[in-house]
Amino acid sequence: MRAILALPVLLACVACNEQGTASRTPQPSGRDEAAKSLADASLQQRLRSQGTQQRGVQVFQQALPGMVAVCGRSTMTSGTGAPYVPYVAVVSFEGEAPRVTTLSLGETGPEASRVFMEMTDRCFEGGGPANARAMARSYPPLPTGAMPQREPEQQAEPAAETQAEAPRANGTVTISSRSGANLRTAARGGDVIRTLPASSTYDLITEAPGGWVQVGERGAPIGWVHNSVLEARAR
Repeated sequence: MRAILALPVLLACVACNEQGTASRTPQPSGRDEAAKSLADASLQQRLRSQGTQQRGVQVFQQALPGMVAVCGRSTMTSGTGAPYVPYVAVVSFEGEAPRVTTLSLGETGPEASRVFMEMTDRCFEGGGPANARAMARSYPPLPTGAMPQREPEQQAEPAAETQAEAPRANGTVTISSRSGANLRTAARGGDVIRTLPASSTYDLITEAPGGWVQVGERGAPIGWVHNSVLEARAR
């Protein structure tokens, strides 16, 4: 009987304890929710993607009145398995109307450095500059667009050495056995280089009008002789 009477008292105490715990838990204000919603909309507009996921989003009142910082991580696409990147959105209130003053998202290396510095400055209660004239931190420059990639310089290929095709012998000729033959520098009266011995054999390189024959040794031309001093030809 006593246990039955004590049960309502125990339930009442539990309810009182839950109400006390709930009253001690800080509830997000209307401004915090408005700042979160505006930061989320600004992120989706910047990323041009709907349905991005966010984690660990917190709102911190800044030292400057009427200003909060929304800090968290967001995916850059709406697909599953997309990586999360950090962001910081600074939201100012004019009356009850929120406005995003800056949005830093770690999409690239310079922006990731800026987000880290923003988180260090703003992601805690009372963060940020104490007045509007406070000197701003020197942030890494944000990229304004894709940097044009410089095409690799093409090295000029070394000019191929023009190699004259070696004349090919078109047979052989034999100097007359009766006498030697004058070897000349050119057909039709070229200077005499030397006298070729009688019955000697040379390569036939080519012929010129007037009965002149260019002779050579081992396929290389050495001069000209007249057809009249030749005894035999062979192909």
